[in-house]
Amino acid sequence: MDLKFTFGGASPDRHDHGGAPSGVPLPFSTVAPGAGLSTSSVLEVRARRAGTAALAEAVSGDGVVYASAEVAFADDGPASLARAVRSALSRAVAGLEGPLAESVSAVVLELGDAGQKVLAELGIADAANAAVDEALQRRIGVGAGTPVRLAG
Repeated sequence: MDLKFTFGGASPDRHDHGGAPSGVPLPFSTVAPGAGLSTSSVLEVRARRAGTAALAEAVSGDGVVYASAEVAFADDGPASLARAVRSALSRAVAGLEGPLAESVSAVVLELGDAGQKVLAELGIADAANAAVDEALQRRIGVGAGTPVRLAG
């Protein structure tokens, strides 16, 4: 396997790679200039309700947001909210690049009173030992066995 490393600050005229871009854009668009990058080994995908939408974010342990997605839902029923949460989680995970998508250490649902019902709609019966199963893995892209937690 031939690995090539590129650096965003490299000048394309100094290192010609056959028309390839000089650097790979990093998924840190939500980080303020000069704020630094994550040093945490924790990467969680968090979902919460934001009005009439589900918002999912891939967040490091020290608060760096790598990807986010928002999906509207039609009504307040748990099935509609669960579909929106599942879709938002899937889109946020898809927004992660390369090995980051495989590094998700937990799925956290911050849905208040609706959390238990959404877990059931996602096919997770035991909230105390909740984990991504194979069916949910296929839908959201997070590895089977990854813990699922309810928060707030």
